[in-house]
Amino acid sequence: MNLKRGMSNPEVLRVQQRLLDLGIFTGTPRGNFGDKTEAAVRAFQQANGLVVDGIVGPKTREALFGAQEPQSEPPARTGELPPWLMEAFRDLGKGVAEIAGPEDNPDIVEAHSYTTLGAKDDETPWCSSEMCKWMERAGIPSTKSAAAASWGTWGRELKNGQLGCVVVMSRTGGNHVALYLDEDDVGVYCLGGNQGDRVSVRRYSWDRVSHFRWPE
Repeated sequence: MNLKRGMSNPEVLRVQQRLLDLGIFTGTPRGNFGDKTEAAVRAFQQANGLVVDGIVGPKTREALFGAQEPQSEPPARTGELPPWLMEAFRDLGKGVAEIAGPEDNPDIVEAHSYTTLGAKDDETPWCSSEMCKWMERAGIPSTKSAAAASWGTWGRELKNGQLGCVVVMSRTGGNHVALYLDEDDVGVYCLGGNQGDRVSVRRYSWDRVSHFRWPE
């Protein structure tokens, strides 16, 4: 799979870490392919006599890693990534999403099992269920609630967002919860469940953000 601007997955994280090791990438490895990642890829391609297009295809990948097989999960050396964020990246890479029709995605049903609601389908709002699953799998006590608003009093409040913190937001008819990746003047980039009916990365405007929370 070619990697390019706008993508977010564990393999992007691996590329960012490799480019950081080479002294080319100047950002923080977070798994989202943005301007800094593209600029670093272009610089690497130019330095290695490759076609300079900012896309990590087979030739660029081989120049970065040799003849290694691509990894399906983030590498072990991820010291700055909180373990619950690693769990979220695994589900992102797995492509966890709702299934149209009467069938239910077992990964989402499993996420519900980490809450007291214990829903048995993938249509019940599941952003908080995913958050509970990611936290519990990382050994962090969750709210055990299917309600996104429950995260507004969980852990401790942060003045500003930081990588992997829980972001609680408002939405039409309720609330949403996800994990912080990055931000710009427009809003916050978050990795979360039930974002477009799947685990994905989306940007949310600042006026929707109500809390940044971190485990005690």
